[in-house]
Amino acid sequence: MFFLFLLLLVSSTVMYSYLHFKTRMNLRFLYMDNLLVTVISFLAAVLVFYLSSSINNFGLQFIMALIVGEIFVVAVGYTVTMIRFWRTPIRKVTAKENEIVSPADGNVIYIKRIEPNETPISIKNGMINEIMELTKTDLLSSPCWLIGINMTPWDVHKNCSPIDGKIILNKHTDGSFLSLKNFNAITRNERNTYVIKGDDYAVGVVQIASKSVRRIDSYVSVGDVINKGCWLGMIRFGSQVDVILPYDCNVKIQLGQQIYAAKTIIATR
Repeated sequence: MFFLFLLLLVSSTVMYSYLHFKTRMNLRFLYMDNLLVTVISFLAAVLVFYLSSSINNFGLQFIMALIVGEIFVVAVGYTVTMIRFWRTPIRKVTAKENEIVSPADGNVIYIKRIEPNETPISIKNGMINEIMELTKTDLLSSPCWLIGINMTPWDVHKNCSPIDGKIILNKHTDGSFLSLKNFNAITRNERNTYVIKGDDYAVGVVQIASKSVRRIDSYVSVGDVINKGCWLGMIRFGSQVDVILPYDCNVKIQLGQQIYAAKTIIATR
């Protein structure tokens, strides 16, 4: 039985290691979910082993149990991932008035300066694409920070408002369902762009979809007043969120850092 458990653990670890390599998921899930998937799969395999005790062939019993266990590794792993993907956590916002919270769960992939009236460029795996809809707002009239947040399937996929304010732009751009590995993916994939106006400054949030996306759901409309940390919408199987902040903000995060929507302070002003 120990050998069976070890085989299932190795299988699950290989699967989660590959997913970590492909998606850059937080390493803690490699340990947490991996162990959970292994234990459940092992229990299913042991049950099959003892239910097949009428078969007078230990090797055949073991192979049947291993096959069932491997099926459970994939099935349970997928189920746990979907539960994490669709969850809606209740997060208490503790940020102070001058603190800006992250609009998304994920890891920081870039932090760069945008010059006045420069078109923001989102970058994903070497792709360079322009977000033209923001050029029609006052958001870019002075220098800004552009921060890219990569989301994995293990991150919460609902996105929130970084500040208290009023929705002055909610622009949906239809896409062609291309892979983000395509050079034109960000301009051609579905995305939703928001500008939120606070008392004395505005921020932008851009939700960018991946090739397997069904759609981006928006929960707000232009003219709505929204509180910091309240959900703006959700990307169904999305990949990235960009946030645009005034350049006089003091950025508090670093490249590669795992951050969390409504919880992590990404900047102060």
